Amino acid sequence: VEAAREELLSPKEWSRRAAYQVLATLRPREAASILSRGMSDASPVVRESIADSLEALANRYYYHLVAVRMYGDLESRRFVDENRANMMESLGPLLRTYPLHAKRVFIDLVIESGDDGYPLVAETLAARTEPATVAAFLHALSTSITEPAVELILRLSLDGRPRLADAAADVMRLRKDAGFPALLATVFSRMAPDRFDSIARRTREVLWWPTVESAPDIDPFTAAKLLEFLAHSGVDAPRRDAMILFFLNSDYADVRVRALATLQSLGHPGLLQTAETLLQDPADDVKLAAARTIIGINPANKARILMPLLSSGSEEVRRMATREVASASFDRYLRSFDRLPPETREAAARALAKIDRRIVDRLAEEITALDPERRIRALRVIDYVDAETDLRQNLLALLNDPDRRVRATAIKIVTLTESVEGMKHLVAALSDPDRRVRANAIEAFEDSGDPRVVPVLLPFLRDEDNRVRANTAKAVWNLGNEEGKRTLQKMIDDPDEMMRLSAV
Repeated sequence: VEAAREELLSPKEWSRRAAYQVLATLRPREAASILSRGMSDASPVVRESIADSLEALANRYYYHLVAVRMYGDLESRRFVDENRANMMESLGPLLRTYPLHAKRVFIDLVIESGDDGYPLVAETLAARTEPATVAAFLHALSTSITEPAVELILRLSLDGRPRLADAAADVMRLRKDAGFPALLATVFSRMAPDRFDSIARRTREVLWWPTVESAPDIDPFTAAKLLEFLAHSGVDAPRRDAMILFFLNSDYADVRVRALATLQSLGHPGLLQTAETLLQDPADDVKLAAARTIIGINPANKARILMPLLSSGSEEVRRMATREVASASFDRYLRSFDRLPPETREAAARALAKIDRRIVDRLAEEITALDPERRIRALRVIDYVDAETDLRQNLLALLNDPDRRVRATAIKIVTLTESVEGMKHLVAALSDPDRRVRANAIEAFEDSGDPRVVPVLLPFLRDEDNRVRANTAKAVWNLGNEEGKRTLQKMIDDPDEMMRLSAV
């Protein structure tokens, strides 16, 4: 080794050539930096020999570098750690003398080295003193199918130095390979979330977009990552949304669904129109996604938009459409309730109950509305569709409603005589200050058909209200007590016209 070191200074080119070869063989770890300095040797023979020796060393290092990245090989990691400093030190001179040896492996090695190699790449592309070296880098980056190459391109595109961003743009224009979008998505998927977001937010122009547009068809995984990147990007909204809309032409239903969801998350101004168009999609999953989007927007004509889905071949699609159309119809029904004739009200309510399985839930919501008019309408619909049993607990709460009309309607439709709890509610209702509540409570006692309730009712034969007294008389009479009949006969002769009318 010492003899070889001495021969490096020999005036004979063959001695110097042999000395470099000996050092490359016996001291491979140190040889890289020594050999790189020898690239300035005056002899082309020596330089060519050194370049070949360096190429062999670089290929070995490159192999272990890739093994670490792809497989996490421990032996390769040890080799890289032991040789990194010398290799990085030698790459600078090798890049500066690239026109003399034209060894592509050195370019690839710098690219594969990631953060360690970036300063060398940036220096070469920013200085541009060696056009051949710059051209070699651009060619390597435009043809490489490794993840470090893609990461390097992205880093260059966001570098503040103009020449570096220009270099990234040149590389993007050169990339025509159909596999580049998938490679890009893989790189995105392995980035830390904060770095991914940072790169996306700083991106104002998507230089790689033409490559995506020219790709035959993009798989769901790739599309998902590219859509996520676009959604987080700093691209102006119209241009960004146009790129996202491109994915609606995908052959994959998953991609079309993801694109629609992305547009929805971004508040795309044409979302409703896009969703309406996708209702015609051949895939049921896309139809469902479009329908859910329309439901979320809740346009005034939602029922009309979703109506065609009622004949869908998919049971799930039909079920969703039926539910939403019925829900919209229920809302319209309640709004027009007071304008409908009584027979139409009941018929329409029963028809809605047949097609809308959620009508009980809707009624449960309505009877808690702040507006007492809505609560009353809901109670009447509950009576029409025989939903008293399902909503019993909800209805019991209305017996204490602050609005007397609500209390009166509730007491009328709830079956209370089948339990001790119900009887307590009825007895309490007999003391309600509102005459309609008392009258309806008495009717409920009558409907029980139980003669044992007569003693509870007898005091109300003297009630000052004509309706309460008449209801009580009828109830007592129907439950088998003649006192009811006698009370009605007295009322017919009462000087109060309303008493006589109620008795009749």
